[in-house]
Amino acid sequence: MINGIRRLHSQLIGSNADTPLQSRIFHEVSLIAMIGLPLAVLVNIFIKVPLVNVAILAAWFLTIAMYINSRYFGRLRLSFILFSTGTSVLMGFNYFINSGIHGPTLILYLLSLVFTLSVMPPRQYLFWILINVGIVSGLLLFEYYNGELIQVSYAKRSDLFIDTATTYICVVACIGAALSYLIINYQREKNNALTASLALKEANDAKTRLLSILSHDLRSPLNSIAIFLETLHEYELSPEERRFLESNLLNETKNTQVMLHNLLNWTKSQMDGGNSVNMLKLNLSEIVTSCLLVQQASADIKAIKISMDIDQNIELTADLDMLKLVIRNLINNAIKFTPVGEKIHIYSSNDSGYVRLHIRDNGVGIPMARHEDLFKLYAVSTYGTNNEKGVGLGLILCKEYTEMQKGRISFNSVPGKGSTFSLEFADPNAESFV
Repeated sequence: MINGIRRLHSQLIGSNADTPLQSRIFHEVSLIAMIGLPLAVLVNIFIKVPLVNVAILAAWFLTIAMYINSRYFGRLRLSFILFSTGTSVLMGFNYFINSGIHGPTLILYLLSLVFTLSVMPPRQYLFWILINVGIVSGLLLFEYYNGELIQVSYAKRSDLFIDTATTYICVVACIGAALSYLIINYQREKNNALTASLALKEANDAKTRLLSILSHDLRSPLNSIAIFLETLHEYELSPEERRFLESNLLNETKNTQVMLHNLLNWTKSQMDGGNSVNMLKLNLSEIVTSCLLVQQASADIKAIKISMDIDQNIELTADLDMLKLVIRNLINNAIKFTPVGEKIHIYSSNDSGYVRLHIRDNGVGIPMARHEDLFKLYAVSTYGTNNEKGVGLGLILCKEYTEMQKGRISFNSVPGKGSTFSLEFADPNAESFV
């Protein structure tokens, strides 16, 4: 019931997302007026001032027309100018036929000013204040010098109190609606701005740290590559020394290539529309095999044995390029943090409607202090067991790309004993997936 009323209210005044604040205030007060003015007609009939109902009914029809013009045709400025002009004329008419200074018209002019200032831009405030004050001053001066032309409409003293009280209640409702909208939306915008500011500061701080580390960690391997090449070019080396330098040169080049590749992919993922996901049904074993072909050379350098135990028939729905990037990064990390001569085991599982890929190593593991922020942009330079460098972007990419494919990434790690990273995707062949 309450939710239904809120939805109807939102439809009548407009939603926060697609309707400006000034328009919502105008619509809200218009709705209050459309409900309150017919009640005022009944009050005037009761206190026997039927001529006033002419102005009230004219204001009612004008309010409906201007509400429709603003709410459904989007012409707020025109609607409000016509509404303000029309109601000013009608209130002036009401002043003459409804007891002048002793009637409720001056309260209505105050409402009109508050309503105008809540809808119009601040740069127009002075203009509308002068208009309002000018009209009221003119009416008061006219009555002061021509009091006999003002009609006293109340037959009894109680009628004056009834009319004034009901008018005051209507004015309070309208002013309360306008001010509450202004205050609530001011607080909302303030909170949104503060949240956005904090998020921007955190992102800028993280990116500043990232760029600082990149400037160091890219310079270091490039300097090493330059030194290796100069040594190979300028000195006579034995075959063993040449092979040693070439091996180190290849290793540094591949590590630098991985860092640059991750950096470029992460940068692309931060741009709007930078990545589109093309979901296909893929064979998991074939994907992992193709990724191992790329990473095998790095494993051979450290004499690491990679074993694979994946069901040949397991399929999953994912983006081919994104899934390969994720798997390559996880295998590269496993190689990076596994000591020379150790093992890496890649295996699959398939149950409860999900396909899972596990990459387990018996390397150095991940310190407990880093578990919570492992997939966040807290750029901390890390070194592998052969001093391979990285900036932590690989796991950020893995998380972002996995979630873009509607998958999930998790890990289990024990310092000194190794880590297991797991990818989980819905099984396209499971009954629950259909």
